[in-house]
Amino acid sequence: MRRVKLKLLRKVGWLVVSKKINTKFLKFYNEMDAACCAKFGVSTGGVGEYINRLNNARYAPDREEVLPLLVKYKAAFKRFNGVANAVKKDKEFTKDDLKWIQEFTRKVTKQRDPISLYLKKAKKYASKEKTTTTLCVILGILAVAGIVAAIILL
Repeated sequence: MRRVKLKLLRKVGWLVVSKKINTKFLKFYNEMDAACCAKFGVSTGGVGEYINRLNNARYAPDREEVLPLLVKYKAAFKRFNGVANAVKKDKEFTKDDLKWIQEFTRKVTKQRDPISLYLKKAKKYASKEKTTTTLCVILGILAVAGIVAAIILL
């Protein structure tokens, strides 16, 4: 009898802990979604927009780590929103997941996330390419002007 009570207490205790974690997951996911919405200027679906842009940014730093987690969390959020009492039953998340979501939200708001870092690198590269192209055009014009001047002097 005592063993049954202990097992029941452990099970109930786990449900209480998992319910708290899942409730916090929903709260933190909504905060992350709001930060992504603000980043991309959309009213809803910020995490989905982030996933789409990260899919297109093949060389974004930490892409291979971030993308699967965002997809996992988005799917879990949809599942929680679609099923009554899912928050109470699911044991999918840990405190580490909650910490990751909070840290990622912080990175998005401070523009230290993979997309922001990728865009900064792309902007630097584009600026460097523009400078190189401009320099080549100027040198080409000077070369043509030199040839024209040489022809006129002959």
